[in-house]
Amino acid sequence: MMKTKTLFSTVTIVLLIMSAGCSGLTGGSGPTEQTSTPEATPTATPEATPTATATPEATPEATETPTPEPVVTESDSDELTKAEKFEEFDENIRYLYRATNRSKYLKETKAFPENDTYHLTVEMRDTTNRTKTVNDRTSPLWNYHAIVEDYNNNDDHLPERDHTYIPDRFNITFVTEDGEVFQTYYIKYTWVWKYTTGEWSMRVLLGKYGSTSEYGPGYHDKWK
Repeated sequence: MMKTKTLFSTVTIVLLIMSAGCSGLTGGSGPTEQTSTPEATPTATPEATPTATATPEATPEATETPTPEPVVTESDSDELTKAEKFEEFDENIRYLYRATNRSKYLKETKAFPENDTYHLTVEMRDTTNRTKTVNDRTSPLWNYHAIVEDYNNNDDHLPERDHTYIPDRFNITFVTEDGEVFQTYYIKYTWVWKYTTGEWSMRVLLGKYGSTSEYGPGYHDKWK
């Protein structure tokens, strides 16, 4: 707009100067011919049309979804951990040794829930007596078998117990009266389960168990 006004003023001034200049240059007494000079027609400047500004739509506020609380059922809260189950298994092993008056020979028991194993250390009564030695070595096998059979019996007085209470591998270390390792054995749950169901005979089970034997520094073959 300022440029247009300036241009219009400049044109007007120039025309006035030209008009005055023409009058001064005309000589003589004769009348001066009036020259009509057309006035400059100012150019109409279009007014700026304001641009419509789009009104942003209101953005709905984000609604936070509440996190549902975990539902704890009775079975979840009552479920024992593997360590707790193996504690019950250990109590059963100790009970069986007390019931057969051999608890004084039970030197150590230890469960390893993370490896699904259990270790039993037993002192042999007389390593020079073959009958006692054989009996001592098979006793853990039959104790383990009794628990496997009992825990898998759905009609017993403890129906909530099952095979998850029983370590998959049952390790036994037999020591002499001096504490030296005489022999080591181990039992697998699947072996005893096969015997319990009749798939394996006692001979097969004993043979499998005997094949795991390893001699320790206290072993000897002197028998009465």
